Amino acid sequence: MDELTLLAQALPDAPPPSAEVVERARARLAAAREEPVRPRRAGRRGLVWAWTLGTAMATAAVVMAVVTLVSSLAPVPAPALVPPGGNEALLRLADEVAKLPDDRGAYWRRPLLNNGLIRVKAGDKAFNVLSSSRIDLWQPRDARDPVHAEQWEQFVRPATPADERAWRAAGAPSTVQRVCTPGTPAGDCKKIRMRSKPSDCLYTHAAEPGGVFGDRRLGELTLADLSALPGDAALLRERLRAYWKAGESAWARESFEEFLPVAAALLELPVSPSVRAAALRLLAGLPTTKVRGSVTDPMGRQGLAVTFVKSEGFTAEFGADDEVAERYVTILHPRTGTVLATNVSIAAESAEGLPQGTAMHYQAWAPEAGWTDERPERPRGCRLSDRPMP
Repeated sequence: MDELTLLAQALPDAPPPSAEVVERARARLAAAREEPVRPRRAGRRGLVWAWTLGTAMATAAVVMAVVTLVSSLAPVPAPALVPPGGNEALLRLADEVAKLPDDRGAYWRRPLLNNGLIRVKAGDKAFNVLSSSRIDLWQPRDARDPVHAEQWEQFVRPATPADERAWRAAGAPSTVQRVCTPGTPAGDCKKIRMRSKPSDCLYTHAAEPGGVFGDRRLGELTLADLSALPGDAALLRERLRAYWKAGESAWARESFEEFLPVAAALLELPVSPSVRAAALRLLAGLPTTKVRGSVTDPMGRQGLAVTFVKSEGFTAEFGADDEVAERYVTILHPRTGTVLATNVSIAAESAEGLPQGTAMHYQAWAPEAGWTDERPERPRGCRLSDRPMP
């Protein structure tokens, strides 16, 4: 997500990612395109996405590393002309989305929560903590207004009531030891500080030349470009073809069919309901799209689970186990078609301290996401970065 790349550039205080983080991020992105990945350990295909890294302090610098590491994308079948059975739910959702009013405001607000479980120990007690960070980006409709971005470390706290009981039984320590797989370097298995309130805030506040929208997955588009997108699936497909051709240097190894699943980015961007509906119809016709059914997202909201690329057959580390089977899913709002949570890693098997079906890490958009006439203000206790937003 390129708005995070912009934030990484603007926040120079973030430490660089470790070699392990970079390798795991590379594996996640490559595997999502069905590429055989060179594992870091024998038999392992770790999947980690940017800010959901299973560490207490994942930073925007990871995104910068990930963007430069995607390569060797394997071909996929051409999209089907008729939506396959099981994807009709997306078509029904598209019909409802197309009827929604086109709300607008002064700013498009993008509050992203990045949450992940970490296995830890204190004394003779082992339990899980939930680590949360937040990126809040305000993109103005008027290009002369400033782009505002904030980065917070939200909290690190026991994940469940049972985990809290174990933590208290250990004396409620302020720091805990991360449980790592055998052979993990000591420097990558540091102690973690528990915290209950947001802290370590950095922010930027500066106009972006040209008004280019922060998310560049479809290219360098402005809000005006997004507003001009067609609300017809066939026309939208051809507009995406134009973006693909214009970005040939970035997508040189991808065919247009490989590129098409990136249309899912439109479900997270400030487009009209008619464009979102067109994107849903287009995605419903791709062979890589699969509707998984109604689910509750990790934040307790009802949604529709969908996958747009390969999402099964992967493993990740959790605690001392370096090969926990996992699957990935995106969860859509059942009425608006917008993304509630993405890159939701679900344990496909049980491991020590991890029941099958548990969300291991995920990115979720906070409820306040969307258009607003409110204007961002400097948050209290937040330090201004000395590097301007590019």
